[in-house]
Amino acid sequence: MNEAEAREAELISKTQIKREADDLVALGKKIANLSQDQFEAMPLGDNLRAAFLVARKLSKGGAIKRQFKYIGKLLRSTDVEQMSQAIERQLDKDKAAASRLHNLERWRDKLVEQGDAALGDFLVSFPHADRQHLRQLQRKAKQELEREKPPAAARKIFQYIKEIG
Repeated sequence: MNEAEAREAELISKTQIKREADDLVALGKKIANLSQDQFEAMPLGDNLRAAFLVARKLSKGGAIKRQFKYIGKLLRSTDVEQMSQAIERQLDKDKAAASRLHNLERWRDKLVEQGDAALGDFLVSFPHADRQHLRQLQRKAKQELEREKPPAAARKIFQYIKEIG
């Protein structure tokens, strides 16, 4: 290997080191932006957790940047793959919960708008639901909709299907 090739290999490795450091800082920012519950569920060592707590309290640009560089340095000595998987699990839980709520909202809207036809479909999916209670709530929701009143019954439908779903 001549001198030029050695220099090129050194430049590539420095670039790679900088890229990896930037990736660790980005991972640190991702972890710091998690909700409190998600953050507490992360598998972090005591030093790393303390560093994140400091970063979450900071508000000045330079201080935050230095703190995340420090967090990146701490992350070098941890299992980054495990951290990434833990973040993905946390985010997947949120996506699943949001998807479930959207599904319940669609059922509520369908029950209010389509009446008995939607109730039949709903009861096929949720056979343990109280048909009479839902029918009463549907009627009230339809009346509220026609009279342009606040959708109290529609909210009750949503709460009920959330409980049984």
